[in-house]
Amino acid sequence: MTTTSQTGSERTALAFGLVEPMIPTPSPEPTDAPDRLYEIKWEGIRAISVVSKGDVRMHTRGGTDITAAFPEVADALRNAAGDASVVLDGELVALSDEGIPQRYSVVERWLAGAGARRRTPVNYEVFDILHLDGESLLNHPLYERKARLHDALHPNATVHVCHFEEGEGVAMYAAARELGLHGIVAKDKHSLYEPGKRSRHWLSTKNARTMNLVVGGYTFSGSRQPFDSLLLGVFEDGRLRFTGAAGAGTARGDQRLLHRMLSRHHTDRCPFTQEPGVSLFSHWCEPSLAVEVEYGERAPDGTFLFLVFNSLRPDINPRDCDALSLAS
Repeated sequence: MTTTSQTGSERTALAFGLVEPMIPTPSPEPTDAPDRLYEIKWEGIRAISVVSKGDVRMHTRGGTDITAAFPEVADALRNAAGDASVVLDGELVALSDEGIPQRYSVVERWLAGAGARRRTPVNYEVFDILHLDGESLLNHPLYERKARLHDALHPNATVHVCHFEEGEGVAMYAAARELGLHGIVAKDKHSLYEPGKRSRHWLSTKNARTMNLVVGGYTFSGSRQPFDSLLLGVFEDGRLRFTGAAGAGTARGDQRLLHRMLSRHHTDRCPFTQEPGVSLFSHWCEPSLAVEVEYGERAPDGTFLFLVFNSLRPDINPRDCDALSLAS
């Protein structure tokens, strides 16, 4: 009989179960509540990392192992953890020349693999620690987890421990907006870690109202853009309900990458429960990819108006997209 040996990080992950990340609830306005810790909301790929006995594993929010795509981050995590065994929560981030996080760059880097590491360096911004040397910290308050994270991890050029402020949410949000950053997250300093849950203990305030939706098709009129609009929806009872059409936006790199990915999933059948009425030529796609869009008003029929494509979200399981909760 053949047996397969397990790495240290695999044993750690199996011992505690692969932890699903805690998700913040959208909030329209920042506050200066004294019981909150305020952090920058990074725009990249959320990653849970397991480090044990020199072995490293990184997983997306949807559970996909992406370790092989970011070998330099894995090496840096190994060095940052030292002899400690840890499970960390953070964001993989690629910065522009101006120091602004660009999700397109880190997503393209993930899909291109380790060969693109010189062209697109990636940092890991760590903001929570969930396990330390066999001890679960999920039921410890956030302020204690922050202290344990500070003591356990040794930051380097690639792995950083996120800075936070107490009672300065409005000022941090204003600074983030001025710098062109995504927004901030306000976290209850006494909150426990709630794996896989969207919690009001964490509140995110963004510079734009965004949500994640599933691509079911796109329209094309022969212009120079890869597509004119995306036909989007959410799953309800296992079926895809149409929620609106998103304009192409200005993220040309994301547009081209998305078009290449969607072209692999063309189908002759409309995936929506009811076919959207579109005047342009449309391609239907298997509903296997999520995107982030900015949104405006909501129509009486439940669809959204003024949707604009923002970025790819291959780290999100399409069946986890929920327009109702994200738009509230």
